[in-house]
Amino acid sequence: LLYWSGDERGSDFAGPREDFPIAVPIASQCGHAVGVGFAFQYRRQPRVAVVTLGDGATSKGDFYEAMNTAGAWRLPVVFVVTNNQWAISLPARKQTAAATFAQKAIAAGIPGEQCDGNDILAVRDCIGRALERARVGDGPSLIECVTYRLSDHTTADDARRYRAQDEVSAAWALEPLARLRHFLVDQKLWSKQDEETLLADNQAAVNAAAADYLATPPQALSTLFDYLYAELPADLAAQRQQLLTERGQA
Repeated sequence: LLYWSGDERGSDFAGPREDFPIAVPIASQCGHAVGVGFAFQYRRQPRVAVVTLGDGATSKGDFYEAMNTAGAWRLPVVFVVTNNQWAISLPARKQTAAATFAQKAIAAGIPGEQCDGNDILAVRDCIGRALERARVGDGPSLIECVTYRLSDHTTADDARRYRAQDEVSAAWALEPLARLRHFLVDQKLWSKQDEETLLADNQAAVNAAAADYLATPPQALSTLFDYLYAELPADLAAQRQQLLTERGQA
């Protein structure tokens, strides 16, 4: 909530988190994952870097360079491509001549596997095997999870301009949470009471988080500088001091 409201503290990842801050550039996270994977390998840690990206991001050079490096160095990295059929308004068929996104792994000399991205159990199994493979030193993998983007790309997007409603309606029948619910009910592992309890618990958690956010004191002006570098360069340190002095906060 802090991040999406523009509060700099929402990008404070100095704590014990094991993931990276949100990155807006397309596919740049692939290179970051390769760097982390190299660190794991260098330190001889049985750990794996996992990076997720959309089908559109596989058209970027960052993706190919990262995958090539991971393959050449046999790094413990798993690339997970969420193929939701659309890169904003561009359909997958116009993004690439490849029959699948999984086969792009061939160029890097690494395994590529396509799975049903709407089947939670299948995704868990597929990625789990790739993780174990990387963890024992057998190198990276590329997993393509085939799904469908049911919503607009962003709040500024109106997907009705480029997608047929019949196509979207058909995709809703494969929605993964509904599929999982049907499976659990069929296996007698889930009930209406379980569903109602889960929804109530989630709503309470969301309300509590929103209340905490609304009660958070305004951020200090210094936060404009505080999360940029481990050690602030001299010119920015001077700007920070000037700002605080002008505002009487020095």
